[in-house]
Amino acid sequence: MLKFIFILFFCCSMVSTSSCNRSGTGTNTSGKTEQQQRQRTRKPQVNIISPKNNDRYALDTDVILSVKAKDGAAAIDSLRWFVDGRLLTKMTTVEPFTWNTTGHTTGTHRIEAVVHYADGQRDLVSVGILLLAGKAPVQYTYKVMKTYPHDKAAYTQGLLFDEGYLYESTGLQGESTVRKVDLTTGEPLQVTKLPQDMFGEGLALVDDKLIQLTYQSQIAFIYNKADFKLLNRINYPMREGWGLTYDGKHLLMTDGTANLYFLDKEYLTEVKRIEVCDNKGPVYQLNELEYINGELWANVYLTENILRIDPSTGCVIGIINMKGLLNAADQHPDINVLNGIAYDQKTGKIYVTGKNWPKLFEIQVVRK
Repeated sequence: MLKFIFILFFCCSMVSTSSCNRSGTGTNTSGKTEQQQRQRTRKPQVNIISPKNNDRYALDTDVILSVKAKDGAAAIDSLRWFVDGRLLTKMTTVEPFTWNTTGHTTGTHRIEAVVHYADGQRDLVSVGILLLAGKAPVQYTYKVMKTYPHDKAAYTQGLLFDEGYLYESTGLQGESTVRKVDLTTGEPLQVTKLPQDMFGEGLALVDDKLIQLTYQSQIAFIYNKADFKLLNRINYPMREGWGLTYDGKHLLMTDGTANLYFLDKEYLTEVKRIEVCDNKGPVYQLNELEYINGELWANVYLTENILRIDPSTGCVIGIINMKGLLNAADQHPDINVLNGIAYDQKTGKIYVTGKNWPKLFEIQVVRK
């Protein structure tokens, strides 16, 4: 009995000691957590006073970068400015810095100031600005040079010209195809259907391969151009596929936003992106694409406009108004919007059509 009491006393003592140790450790941990929490909730001691959040600037102009310390802030030891995560400059003073935007692209850019204080503390503050095209787009109209028949059942999503033939991607779920088309008759010479659950979109030619996007399946189909044999299916991360073209180095893709994506031609991984803007703001719903003499031409969905875009900067440099291309006799119940641009590199000829249009047009662009 005495032995049992002794063992019971010993165990209780150990539990008590263990509890005290855990309690002590908990107190220390709690102290560290509070200190870390204070560090996390510490309010920045500086503000960016220039530029302001959401300010707009024309590309190729200067932006003044400046911070101001709050009352009672510690002495500033150094200041670094970043644009989109890239170091712009490091300073030992808080004097304003002039950032020239030449060489950058249109769209939203993140400006960050990282401030180091003499007491070892650090702050990071940021704003977002929008860079726009510096000039209004040049306005163009068109002249019809020749008219060809086009399959009015073809819901045109992608169009290109190569070695005397048109290659066309058509859409609509259950009706989507990729096809080789005789220019003079509009008749399909070769057709491959997509799976019933796929909605065909943009089309591009890379070497001897045709690459076709799909609308919301995030899958691209790769075909051998000669016989339309399916070579591969590749997933891409963009939520939607719209337009596609090839600039000789990268695939250029749109997804219905103002974004222009530059993709690796083999794997369709994103290399970079640009937000396309005119002199007023971002331009949305960029659709079918064609690369023409260093410019990117883009249909704008639900409009009669074709944009001429500088792909190196994202600036809209021209707008071609295609109003009146179809006449009253061309109308039918299934007629849809302008969509489809093809370019013959050998002759310089440009062809345009639309979704379910009965005609395809060779046009000449005329400045207004």
